[in-house]
Amino acid sequence: MELFLRTFLLACICFQVVLNEQLRVVIKEPSGLIVEGSDVTLQCVGDGEDMSQVKFQMYHKWLRSWFSIDTTTSFRCWYYSFNVTRNNGELSLQVKQIYKWHAGPYRCISNGTDGQQVSENMTVPLQYLNGISISEPGSIFSRYVRDPRVVRVLRGKDVEIKCCASSSEPPVYQWNKKGDDWIYPTSNLKIVKITPEQGGVYTCKATHPSIPSLAQSKSVLIQVVEEPLSSLQLSEMNLILAIAIPAGVLFLVILGIIAYKCKTKKSELKGMQLLDDKSAKSPIWKGSDSSIPFTINDSVPLVM
Repeated sequence: MELFLRTFLLACICFQVVLNEQLRVVIKEPSGLIVEGSDVTLQCVGDGEDMSQVKFQMYHKWLRSWFSIDTTTSFRCWYYSFNVTRNNGELSLQVKQIYKWHAGPYRCISNGTDGQQVSENMTVPLQYLNGISISEPGSIFSRYVRDPRVVRVLRGKDVEIKCCASSSEPPVYQWNKKGDDWIYPTSNLKIVKITPEQGGVYTCKATHPSIPSLAQSKSVLIQVVEEPLSSLQLSEMNLILAIAIPAGVLFLVILGIIAYKCKTKKSELKGMQLLDDKSAKSPIWKGSDSSIPFTINDSVPLVM
């Protein structure tokens, strides 16, 4: 009997949520490669499916749940800009200026008489390249130093600079020096035993392998000096101080507030304790302010 009930419940669950192979999400526009920042139109299609009972859903990676997009007006929540339309039995979703967090996955869901049916998940194949940065290996804050970047190297020492970018496909890197015609096809620029002649402005360029128009570049000035440098450059020291000083002041203020509240609370508790002890242990003598009228002469306190 128990096995029968389990089988029945499992059948009910499978009946309520069914993967419909005919119901699917397709990209209506554009027809070619989709570049970040362009407009995209998705369409939910199904053979003989009543689209009035169908709606779009998108998976929210931060909330780890699906949310419905079913409205005839613009749907805006945080950074989303969606527009759902139902024309001539077609269900479409337009995403304006699509970015990585708009890529999906998406799905169509139908609440019909046969239970809840869903399509397969579809993620927009978005092409992008951004966030190019230059850093020095072993330096924690070098990536976040504002431009123009300056790297000071002692004459005769080795210098290495790393270039990286965020891209949908592994980008193609190349380095070149201003005034020279050579190209160094790698992401890491390394100069061994640098000389003053090798100083100058070096530029890293990152290019998307499938879309050459997607490219970004960033430059760095390498200065060769004769005097030894401190282990921590001034630019990095300024960044550390800019973070550490406000954080230290805030920590001291919070610590002072906590100490003041603890001291105030302790004083209140001590005052209440002294008052209770005084009222419990102090004798009440006849004729005192705390005594009550009485006609018999007595030298013994009423309360000890």
